[in-house]
Amino acid sequence: MPNAEILITGTELLSGDRVDTNSSRIARALQSLSIPIVQITVVGDDRLRMVAAIRAAIARSEILIISGGLGPTVDDVTREAVAEALGRPLIFDLELFEAIQARFRALGLPMSENNRRQAFQPQGALAIHNPIGTAPGFIVEEASRILFALPGVPRELERMLMESVVPHLRKRFPPVEATVWRVIRTIGISESVIDERLRDLMEAENPQVGLNAHPAMVDVRIRARGATSEEAADLAEATARIIRERLQWAVYGEGTCAPEEALMAVLQARRLTLATLEQGTLGLLGGRLAAMDPEGQVFRIGEVRSQLGIAPEHAAEAIRRQTGASIGIAAEVLREAENFHITVAIATPKSSQSLQRGHRGPLPYAAEWAANAAIGLVWRWLQEAA
Repeated sequence: MPNAEILITGTELLSGDRVDTNSSRIARALQSLSIPIVQITVVGDDRLRMVAAIRAAIARSEILIISGGLGPTVDDVTREAVAEALGRPLIFDLELFEAIQARFRALGLPMSENNRRQAFQPQGALAIHNPIGTAPGFIVEEASRILFALPGVPRELERMLMESVVPHLRKRFPPVEATVWRVIRTIGISESVIDERLRDLMEAENPQVGLNAHPAMVDVRIRARGATSEEAADLAEATARIIRERLQWAVYGEGTCAPEEALMAVLQARRLTLATLEQGTLGLLGGRLAAMDPEGQVFRIGEVRSQLGIAPEHAAEAIRRQTGASIGIAAEVLREAENFHITVAIATPKSSQSLQRGHRGPLPYAAEWAANAAIGLVWRWLQEAA
């Protein structure tokens, strides 16, 4: 299978003003084709640096997908950089220019003269139609290499990626093997503990197992390859079964399942209710739980206070008794100098549990950790009480 690289352009991505999301979109699309990505590069709106990045990428890999720099302004230099990197002149395409004019007319917008730049493409390039924007993309083939240039606007890139790039690659590079991805989602267990329990699986070549950590949560990713999709799926399932056996209660779902979604489903099935009391968490815990239960069948109440007034362990029991809920949850995030101190606690009719930790970083991250940790405590109690 060929290797692929992604080149993301835009000075704003280097300054921190914007976060790159296009590389993940492209990666997901290539994943569906079993095409491995060996490198992702971000470069500013500098033609010479882009030329160097393009030449380096096509020297290493058979596929290069570029995002951004195809607009009408002077800092949109992707066309010029690709042409220079490949040693090809830029050619004005009258038919493409007329299509751009038609797009402006359809939108009821006047077209400024600088939009003419969007009708230039490297010699020999094949235009990629942009169904929802004005900037077309293009495909250039160079010996055994193939280069795609797409706009940086995420929704435009997504459409062109799925409607043009993926079909082109599927035809050009039909997969020689099938690949199946699985994501096992865990909560309330540390990445280091998972690493110890799954080390032999993570050292295997097929399926490949890797970890992706989030605040108080860890995803276990499985990539299985086989001669057929059925064979790959069987390998992935066998590995997923081992992971579930070793991690037990910590596994709450798969794929894109959110922890609050899994938690509320179990609570509803067991006809249990809960209530929350929070301080310094931005109301994140109660808000996420309430969003999963708009009719209030499980979630009794969520209070956010400037001060709990009592220790979180006692606050969890107090909110449980006050509301008559089966489970009370308290979450507290306190600023301590440059850090935060987090305490989460749960109270049930038979027991109570709590955990604490320090946290370095901005408040939203500390609040997310507190919310996930609280959900994790309840999830573990439910699994062990089953």
